[in-house]
Amino acid sequence: MKEYNSQFRRILKKLKDIDDKLKKPKSVNDYVSELEAKKLLLRGTTWFWERRRSGELPYTKLGGQVFYLMKDLVKYLEDRSSKN
Repeated sequence: MKEYNSQFRRILKKLKDIDDKLKKPKSVNDYVSELEAKKLLLRGTTWFWERRRSGELPYTKLGGQVFYLMKDLVKYLEDRSSKN
């Protein structure tokens, strides 16, 4: 469990660092593909699909690909992190 928490905190820090760089108007560079998001959050396709379906995670679909704003991924994690 400690390893999971440590890994989660590292991921959250990386996402926050990226989010800090994205304090500008939206551009193509503000988006990450679902493949990139899966690598960042260590989650699978089904997990993302469930969050999209429930409306918990905003997304953009272009053709057959799904994209997420990095700030939305960071916000999702922050909203669900414990405030220890």
